[in-house]
Amino acid sequence: MKKKPIRCTDCDAIMEFKTVAQEFERHGVRVRICGIPAAVCPRCGDISFAPGVADKIVKIANAMFELVDGRHRGLIIAEASA
Repeated sequence: MKKKPIRCTDCDAIMEFKTVAQEFERHGVRVRICGIPAAVCPRCGDISFAPGVADKIVKIANAMFELVDGRHRGLIIAEASA
């Protein structure tokens, strides 16, 4: 059975499944999480995550900020592997 295409809620284009990166910044520290599965609109760039994924991304970012505990400045990268 073929899945029905997901349409963008902003422009109605058909979404494409890709991996994306999200970046957060707090007190001079940037955290980038790469390899996140998402539906991306090729027309307007809107990004949608499966239910619960956004909450997991925020939890990972918060854990990374706690890990450095103000002792680090710059960019910290977490990358998912396939």
